[in-house]
Order: sequence, then C-alpha cells, then structure tokens
Amino acid sequence: MTSSLPTLQNLIRRDAESYKDDFAVQYEYLKSKITLFFVSPSSELNDEISELIMFVSHCLKCYPIYHEEFPKMLEDLIRKHNSILPSELRLVICKSLIILRNRDLYQPVQLMKLFFELLGCPDKILREMLKLHIITDIRNINLKNSNNKMNRAIQAFIHTMLFKASPVAAKIAIQIMIELYKKHVWNDAKTVNIIADGCLSTNNKIMVAALSFFLSNDPKNNEDDGNSSEEENKKEKSKKISTMVRAAGITKKAKNKMKKLERARLILRKEVKKKRAPEGSFLAIHLLNDAQTFSEKLYKELGRLNDKFEIKLMVMQLIARVVGIHQLFLFNFYPYLQKYLSHSQVHCTKILAAAAQASHALCPPDVIEPLLKHIANTFISDHQTNDVMAVGINSVREICFRCPLAMEKDLLQDLAQYKKHTDKGVSMAARSLISLFRTINRTMLTKVDQGKPGENWVEDGPSNYGASKALEAIPGIEFLNSSSDEEGEEEEGEETAEPGEKRKRLSSTSSNN
Repeated sequence: MTSSLPTLQNLIRRDAESYKDDFAVQYEYLKSKITLFFVSPSSELNDEISELIMFVSHCLKCYPIYHEEFPKMLEDLIRKHNSILPSELRLVICKSLIILRNRDLYQPVQLMKLFFELLGCPDKILREMLKLHIITDIRNINLKNSNNKMNRAIQAFIHTMLFKASPVAAKIAIQIMIELYKKHVWNDAKTVNIIADGCLSTNNKIMVAALSFFLSNDPKNNEDDGNSSEEENKKEKSKKISTMVRAAGITKKAKNKMKKLERARLILRKEVKKKRAPEGSFLAIHLLNDAQTFSEKLYKELGRLNDKFEIKLMVMQLIARVVGIHQLFLFNFYPYLQKYLSHSQVHCTKILAAAAQASHALCPPDVIEPLLKHIANTFISDHQTNDVMAVGINSVREICFRCPLAMEKDLLQDLAQYKKHTDKGVSMAARSLISLFRTINRTMLTKVDQGKPGENWVEDGPSNYGASKALEAIPGIEFLNSSSDEEGEEEEGEETAEPGEKRKRLSSTSSNN
C-alpha cells in the first residue's frame, strides 16, 4: 500500500473529493500501524509509519474533517512516548507538525510549548532542528506586526522552563531568547529580565550563557550573528554591480544595459541608507526592572560559586557594570574586589576595570577611598615593574574621573611625582592624572602642577558629596541663535536680490527686441 502513496498524493492534490475514501483507508491504516508498533516495534514498521505520517500531513489540507484529530494524535504520540520512539520516527513526527503549522492547521503557541518540552530529549539533531524552527517561526510571526499576545504566552512558558525543565532544555531556551534579542525580534524589557533570571540559575551553563549576553551586549556590536549568509549575498551583489560598471565603461552603451546599471545603483544606495540609519538599540542593562535587587542577588551568588574563577569574574564584571550604569549602592562589593587586587593575579586588569566601572559620583568617598589606597600600595611602588605601575596609575585616574572626591591631597601629590619617571608609560599615566585634576580640582595639586589659568580653569573646585548644580541656561544655545541669525540674513539677501535680477532680465529682453 505504501508504494502507491506518492501517486495517490498527486491525485489528491488534483481532485480531492474523488479520492476521499482512499485517504480515509490510508488514515485508518496509519492508526492500526501505530497500535501495532507499540505491541511489537520493528524497523520495517518504523519506515511504514514515517511514510504514512508524511503522506497524511501533506494531504490533510484537502480534508477538513481530520484537521483536529490528526495533529492531536501526533502530539499525544510524541509527548507520551517520547523516550520509547526511535530517533528517525521522532524526527518525522516533528517535521509533519512543522508542515501542519506552516499550513495554519496547528496553533503556533501549542506547537512552541510542545517543542520547548522536547528540547530536553537526548537527540542532538532533533534539538537543533527544533531550535531553528522556534527562532524562524517567532521571527516570521513578528515580521510585519508584533504579536504581543503570543509573545507574552511563550515568554511566560520559557520563564517557567528556566527553573523546572531539564538543564539542557533551559540552556537552549536561554539561547533562543538571546538569539531573538540579537535579531531585534524580542528586544523588550521582559526578554531582558527573563535572561537576567538566568544569571541566578544554579546550573553553571545557563548562568554563563546569560552572563555572556549582558557582558558582550553592546549597541555598536549588537548585530545578528546568524546573518552571515545575508552579508555574503550583499557582497556578491556589490561585486556584480562593480563588474557591470566596469563593463559599461568598456563595451557599447546599450539602453538595456544602462537601465540595469541604474537599477543596481539604486539598490546600492538603499543599502547604504539602511546602514547609515540609526538603530534604536540600547544596552540590555538599561532595561532591568529592579537593578538594585538584581545586583544584591548576584553578590550573594559570589559566595556560592566555588567551581571556576572565570565564572566568578564574569559575575563581578556584571555587578560592576550594573552598579556603575544605574549608580547603585552596594558597599560590600568594593572590599570584595579589594581581596583579588594584587599584581600576581592573572586577571588583575579585568578586576581593575570592574572597580573603575563600579565607582560613580553618588557613591560615598569613604567607601572608595580604601580601594584607591590599596591600588596605590600594591601596584604603584618602586619595587614593581613599569607596566604594573602604569596600569595602577591609569586605574586610579579612571576611578577619580568617576568619583573625584575619593582622592586625598597627599596621595595625589605623591602620584604626580611619577611624571619624571624614566619609563614613558608611567610618566604619561602620571601626566594624564595631573591633567584630569587640573579640570576637576587644581587646588589639590602643587603650584608647579596647577599650570597657567586658561579656558579649563575651575576656581570653585568640585561640589560637595550629593550636591548638584542647577543650570541657568541650556549649554550651547548661543550657537543655535547665531546660526538662526545667519540664515535670516541670507534669506533677506535673497529677497532683496530677486527684484534686481528681474529688472536685469526685462532690460535684456527689451534690448534684444
């Protein structure tokens, strides 16, 4: 019976009503084969069932009677007997469900939930296929207009999967969320907060995936990782257009060739405009709902982590970035960083960068002052190498740029003496620290280092802790007024020039007559 399935499928597409009974026979035959498979499974039955399932899924659109029964039968089959079914039959059932979804015979939310449950199966090929289908299906649904109802349902289901599903399924769910965020399909606050919950997972693989998303997410580099094929196609198009332009300069200029060239140039101009158009992309850290509690929970996770120092370093970097961007208060974090700040530490530069990112203007100077002194004592001394000293002075400068009140006068004057050091890197770092305090508070420097008064001279010095200066006017508004006056003068000149030009034209026409 299965040998005639391709011909029967072709005949049903041409005339469905005439072959209605034949389809019903094949459908009942499929049911009987499935029941027989559970009694005595064999490879021959596996092949027959897979062929019948694909046949029914392709022809089901012609018979609305089976629209509800057949998808439900496949769903129950793969959900209840997932561990018993062979991998080939499991793949065929998922492919048939995808065919039914593409023909609007199966609800997308129901299929997504089923596929997310199947992500925990040990079949790697099936997991990759399900992941690819979920990403493409959600992207196609939100291509023209975003379907908020469906998005919220799937996002809520993924959020429950992070803590209840298997580790493999939870990791793939996080990867799907990250991929959809990078493709600008789900770039809302709810997606970011679900990924943020993944940073607090007990499984290290899920935690690393979520942490790497927040640490690598940058508006300059926030592009699609999976669009390499599209970029290659664009490069090939540009190459073809360049060859067409060269050929047009050498060969004869026919009308058809010139039309093709103009069309190709229009396509190139549109692509350049798309690249130049500013995208409304922001750091994902800005979309966190409650950044203070999130940073506190991450700080508690630091005490739990004892596996790898690299994971602990990623958590420290994320805490520092969240604290610095949102200007949070996490006073215990600075002494914790101080424990790992030593010149013998392999990742000392990353920890110094985290200390600089975590400091901000709203942080009390008494909290950051011990951190500055520790950096000066461990990194900036004569018995250290020149590179270590330069790194220490540069890190002190970055911290003082964000929180200038944390620096003491004696410590600053001691560090300023390194401007005469024999090593160029150390002397340049010290000079950059001096130039910073010339603009912030030059009274802390010696008279020699204060320099001559100029445009950047600040007599008042930095404001006290927590004080804010109210602006009397918008900075740079005088440039707008000057530009508007110049435009007005140009318009007046054009208006006065118009009647004179008209007179010249009239006089020229009269002389010709």
